[in-house]
Amino acid sequence: MIDIYNEKLEPYADGERRIFTATFLRPDDRQGIFQDLTVNNEENVVVKQIALRMTKAFKQLNLEKGDVIQFEAIVKKNKRGEFTVERPTHAENISSAETEEDTGVHTVGDDWDWFEK
Repeated sequence: MIDIYNEKLEPYADGERRIFTATFLRPDDRQGIFQDLTVNNEENVVVKQIALRMTKAFKQLNLEKGDVIQFEAIVKKNKRGEFTVERPTHAENISSAETEEDTGVHTVGDDWDWFEK
């Protein structure tokens, strides 16, 4: 279940900049969808999925699905009462996604002359 209010971010909403790590999932309008957000290099995932504004820091990385990035930001509570990560800086790509391209052709076995039979 996705926590739409991101309540697990509340302890970090003290105005201090922290180091975040997340996996890029996909772009969505002016935002990017990220998953498995962690704080301060801790092992536990704080937020399963979060939408973050695609700022200049993120755009310069030319993110692709599966890229793991690390950045500094602060946690704030917005007008709707949701906790969000804002003002990301010092973003860097720490792990690139697998670049294996899916051609759409999936073979099972090695019987290539099946269509001639």
